[in-house]
Amino acid sequence: MADIIRYRYRLPARFAAWLLFLAMAPPGGLAYLAGCGVFAKYAGLLVWLAAASGLLAILPLWIVARALAKQNFIELRAEEALLPKATLALAFIGMPYSAIKQIRVLKLSGHSVAVVVSAFGESRVSSDWFALEGEFAEFLVQLERRRAQHAKTTPPAVESLVAAIRERSKEDPLAGAKIAAQEVYHRLTAAMQNDKGVHAESLLCALGALAGYACQASVRQRNLALGLAEDAGLVQIEDADGNQYFYGDAVNSPLAESQYSVWGLAAAAAQKSGCQALPDLKAMFSHSANTLGSGEFGRLRLPLRKSPADRPLNYLKALWPNLLPTIRMLCPHPAHWPILFGLAIQEAIHSGKSVIDPCIALKIVMESAIAMSKVDLGG
Repeated sequence: MADIIRYRYRLPARFAAWLLFLAMAPPGGLAYLAGCGVFAKYAGLLVWLAAASGLLAILPLWIVARALAKQNFIELRAEEALLPKATLALAFIGMPYSAIKQIRVLKLSGHSVAVVVSAFGESRVSSDWFALEGEFAEFLVQLERRRAQHAKTTPPAVESLVAAIRERSKEDPLAGAKIAAQEVYHRLTAAMQNDKGVHAESLLCALGALAGYACQASVRQRNLALGLAEDAGLVQIEDADGNQYFYGDAVNSPLAESQYSVWGLAAAAAQKSGCQALPDLKAMFSHSANTLGSGEFGRLRLPLRKSPADRPLNYLKALWPNLLPTIRMLCPHPAHWPILFGLAIQEAIHSGKSVIDPCIALKIVMESAIAMSKVDLGG
């Protein structure tokens, strides 16, 4: 199998012409009416409307200019596919083949659209946008083939890595957590990458959500290993809608109390990156407890411009099932899972300190983690 297959992906000429017409027709028509004298009484208003519609025309003109000027390619790489998001701005998203949940084709008037759903987002690939006829069908075949091959095989490099982790763990018990943390961090940043970079707030929220739930998951796995009920030692409550939540000292220890807790690792990274006044941990725990079962539970208390693109629970539901096989393989000790995500969080805080205040970064992480440590993912 070739390492990379590339397909030129460009804005169709007729679609570009249609956008240009929509952009130019309103200001042109209004300017004509203002100048022809037929509506002389409203000439001033028509001029104002023409100017306003001219400003609005900048967006479609920018979309067309950007799409025509930039060389865009769909890429089927060895481990992931680089596919366009469902947006005219032609932002692309990396989708590991193992994270692709569904590929379906919609038949529309005159063309087809492939909807590719993965844990890292959704892509819509239109047959009209391929530069060469027939490439759309070939693309679908190759994508499905690579997805199936990735699901069935374990690359030799992965087997070698697992063997290396076992060997290194004899001297460093956290070797698996450290390597898995790097893998998780790189997979998330690759998936969230767009032409503007990685949205730091969303990355921190996703990692915080995963770290929080990892605390509960590690307790469940420990119980099963000891032959106990999976939720032994966890306090369970149910809200008016039937949603279940779990909490207890066993979860709080890796979350905020132990030597390598999520809070300890994240706070250390924030301080090293310049945070002088750490957020109030007790207040964050109280807020989570007080909003349990309400619409405010898991909603981060941040300025709008610092908000993640989605809520912690949605990141958790999308990412945890797809990352878990990799986590189990590289970090086989569940007790180290919270540490794994804590280390990934440290990398995210260090890397993002130039674009987000480390104190705010820490608050995003911990408000996400505390809330998601309590939720029920139903197995």
